[in-house]
Amino acid sequence: MTPMQSVEPFLDSTALLDDPVALRQRAHELGYLFFPDLLPTAPILSVRQQVLDICNSHGWIERDTDLSLGIACADDQVIESTGDPRWKAFYDDAQKLRDFHALALRPEILAALEVLFGESVLPHPRNILRVIFPRSATHSTPPHQDHFYIGGSRDTWTGWFPLGDCTVELGSLAIVTGSHQTGFLDVHEAQGAGGRAVDVGAEDTWAGGDFHCGDVLLLHSLMIHQGRDNQTDRLRLSCDFRYQPRSHTVRADSLVPHMNWLTWDQVYAGWPGDDPVRSYWQDWELDIVERQPR
Repeated sequence: MTPMQSVEPFLDSTALLDDPVALRQRAHELGYLFFPDLLPTAPILSVRQQVLDICNSHGWIERDTDLSLGIACADDQVIESTGDPRWKAFYDDAQKLRDFHALALRPEILAALEVLFGESVLPHPRNILRVIFPRSATHSTPPHQDHFYIGGSRDTWTGWFPLGDCTVELGSLAIVTGSHQTGFLDVHEAQGAGGRAVDVGAEDTWAGGDFHCGDVLLLHSLMIHQGRDNQTDRLRLSCDFRYQPRSHTVRADSLVPHMNWLTWDQVYAGWPGDDPVRSYWQDWELDIVERQPR
């Protein structure tokens, strides 16, 4: 984690959901929107339990502990960014969780984004699950802008929230307020999820804090943000979901499973054929492009 000299609490934007002009002005100024208690906790905790069940089946949970706590094995860690084959085996299983993908389509999130965009929303199906082990500070997600990975419309926003409560000590997200206004920045190699980072000024003001289950943070694709170090003995579980105005250009690889290790047929195996979470975007007229200059 890059050191942060000044960290302010997130500003609650819930009251602006009934005032589109004010909501869009705040989004333009800050580059993020924070909504405490936006989501009901039951579906989040259900997905948390399903993910922890998979973690346990892969031997990542300390024996004889309460599974719901997600206490990681004390003598091991699996890091997403190191190419550990154990991560791929776990992630293939996790990507098949129907309820995980359904979280990205929660009506509470889509309604907030419709106010922000002023039009219909395209939720990217390339949904990302993060599992951060303790004792992995050198591999915390470094400061970065999501647009480097997403491409397409710069008006794409990320929805970030943890699966359960997430304190600063567990490794919640922190952002550089207003940094989206600096444009697309030069990128260099770095340790941590994604393997790329941008430089951050020592004088920059960050926003961050504890997340409660149901809190949702929306941030612009050019917003600089990073994961905080997991200083506990537990796994930190979180989601990265991406959204954009449906009329805007979307890059083709945003419409495939994250990491592209599985096909959609493999992800959907065992799901009901008429499940509305399956391939929902294929019925829409989308402006799809291949990789393009940023």
